[in-house]
Amino acid sequence: MNKLLVALLVGAFASVVAAQTPAPAPAAPAKPTAKERQADVKSTTDAAAASTTGAQTAKEAAANTKASKETAKMTTAEKNKAIKDANKQMINPDNPSGSVAGTAAQQKANVEVSKGEPRQKQTINTLGPKDTTK
Repeated sequence: MNKLLVALLVGAFASVVAAQTPAPAPAAPAKPTAKERQADVKSTTDAAAASTTGAQTAKEAAANTKASKETAKMTTAEKNKAIKDANKQMINPDNPSGSVAGTAAQQKANVEVSKGEPRQKQTINTLGPKDTTK
C-alpha cells in the first residue's frame, strides 16, 4: 500500500511539473523569397511613380486649363450687380432696401423699443450674493 501511495505522489508531482513547462514556440512564418520581395517593392514603386510623375501632372494641368477656359467669365457689370445684391441681402433682414436712411430709421425704432423696456438692476458684488428683493 505504501508503494502505491508513493507511486501516486510521484505521478502527481510529475504531472504538476509537466504542466508548468512553457508551451513550445510556434513555428516562425516563412520568409518571403527575394523574388517575392522584389515583386512587392516593384508594384509599390510603380503605383507611387504613376501618381507623382511630371507627365501625369502636366496632363491634368492641361485638362484643367482647357476646362477653365471653356467656362464663361462674368463681366465687370455682372460682378458689381452680384455684389450689390449680396450687400442688400446681408445688411439688415428687416430693411430690404439696404439704404442708409432705411437703416437709420430702423435704428431709431429699435432705440424707442429699448427705452420702453424696464432696465436691469446692476450690482457689483465682491463679498458674495446680496438679497436684491429689498
